[in-house]
Amino acid sequence: MGGKTELNIKQKKFRSAIVLAGGRGRRMGSVEKALLEFEGKTILERLLESLFRVVDEVIISFRDKSQEENFRPVIEKFPAREIRFCFDTLEDAGPLEGIRAGLLESRGEYSFVCAGDMPFVDSRVVDLLFEKASGYDAALPKWEDGKFEPLHAVYSKKMIPEIEKAFEKGKRSVLTPVFEMKDVFFVEVSEIRGIEPELRSFANINTTEDIENIIGSETILDKELL
Repeated sequence: MGGKTELNIKQKKFRSAIVLAGGRGRRMGSVEKALLEFEGKTILERLLESLFRVVDEVIISFRDKSQEENFRPVIEKFPAREIRFCFDTLEDAGPLEGIRAGLLESRGEYSFVCAGDMPFVDSRVVDLLFEKASGYDAALPKWEDGKFEPLHAVYSKKMIPEIEKAFEKGKRSVLTPVFEMKDVFFVEVSEIRGIEPELRSFANINTTEDIENIIGSETILDKELL
């Protein structure tokens, strides 16, 4: 019995998460969206609480050192958790550069990637994506209309060379390296809906209207993250 338990522990793969916080929030007056607070917690706090239910480490991708300093008060609330940082080496290269830097820094073969302004990320959905990614290069949610959720997906380190090739060609879309990888598992959103019917996990903040909608949903948000 003890041997079986030990075997299961050994077989459990190390999981990483990469939070993309380097965006400049230009559509909202250049605010740090991840640090927006309601009900006593920042969006980043809520996101970290959810992620640490299913991952072993979180890499936060910043654009520079000064941005990291702004986030220190939130990060210090998680002293028992492994939180590390990475920084963009290409300026204004978008989320693709953050993903590249995060994958280079991460200890796990697979990393869940999400934006830092996604307060509803559901740990059950993240867990499903990790399971689907096993043995593949990535696991990416796909909507019924053929669109994808590239900033709410699990990627393996095999994406790194494909990102670098994309940069060499002057391309910045996250989907460019995704479609160059050989074995990508596309997870139908209908399956994710079976776990999280309202699909709040994909919601992010881009405008002041989005903030108002979230404030109106605080009670639901708190229940999800308890």
